[in-house]
Amino acid sequence: RSQLMLVSESNEITSGEQAYDQIMRDSVLSDNSEALRILRRVGERIARAANKPEYRWEFRVINDPETVNAFCVPGGKVAVYTGLFPIAKDEAGLAVILGHEVAHALLRHAGERMSQTEILGAGLALAGARGVNPQILQALGLGASVGVVLPFSRSQESEADHVGLILMAKAGYDPRVSLEVWDRMERKEKGAPPEFLSTHPGSETRIQQLRAWMPEALRFYQPLSQSVELLPPAQTLDSPAARSERELLKKIQAINQYVEQQNGERPVVEALAYELRLNPQSVVQERQQLRVGYGQYAAMRGLSYLGRGSIKNIFADYRRGSPWSEIAQANGTRLNEVTVWINEVIRTTNNMVRQLKNQPLGPSSRIR
Repeated sequence: RSQLMLVSESNEITSGEQAYDQIMRDSVLSDNSEALRILRRVGERIARAANKPEYRWEFRVINDPETVNAFCVPGGKVAVYTGLFPIAKDEAGLAVILGHEVAHALLRHAGERMSQTEILGAGLALAGARGVNPQILQALGLGASVGVVLPFSRSQESEADHVGLILMAKAGYDPRVSLEVWDRMERKEKGAPPEFLSTHPGSETRIQQLRAWMPEALRFYQPLSQSVELLPPAQTLDSPAARSERELLKKIQAINQYVEQQNGERPVVEALAYELRLNPQSVVQERQQLRVGYGQYAAMRGLSYLGRGSIKNIFADYRRGSPWSEIAQANGTRLNEVTVWINEVIRTTNNMVRQLKNQPLGPSSRIR
């Protein structure tokens, strides 16, 4: 299949790494040694099969048992959500998912989508409301992670299935396991497929294609000398602290989405100014100087307001990649207090919308 490619691979990799860094800052990462060890072992085998020495491979586990997703950005940075663990079940199942995601990067599907975006005049500037332009996140296939529709076409998904099957076989994992994994994925929501499958081929089509490609994949398959390990249960990796952090991140995302999708900057600014007793223009200018989304800005301001800490120090900790829980602790407050404060900002924002429009809020006008 011919590809329209207006973006160089180096620019594609740069955009991918910037988006990856943003998502890592706005996710709850797992430090479970068992989960990381298994992911890295499978990932490194897939990486060797991919034969991309210029890639800077990295493998992270995102602690979110409700999200069934994974991604590999151009350049080799990979993340898997713990919600995928029950579907993958073991190393071989994980190899199915990683092979598919790495294949998207190898086939330069992100560059293809970025090129289409460029033709449409959307631009590729990296200064969106989240810090990374949503168009780039779409092109990289990271939509499910950040609330944007996944962009890969069905033909691209089929190509990733094919190449992913070869990669897992070359890595020493039985490609026939893919039939079981995709079947579990399809049955996960019983007719309402998870985000991961939103643009994938239908179940019957996928199984037919996998069976057709299986003889080719089996020619590359040399079984591993050691037994395949089971993945740890996703729920055992979770904790009250992680749940508190995810709740805060949901509020941050809700504000960002509202600004982007509803053109809701003014009511959010007015609400923040009201809660912080600041001039609205000061809110706009400070947020622009920090170059973060309004959701992140609200969290930082909330931490500073409640803990009486310096916004400058809070921002520095955020840029270093410190999780919100650590930033809160360093500023003498707790995440649940910040979440309550942001809920109040959201309530005030919804009131501001009603005042600005002088009419009751419709369902689509509210921040959820």
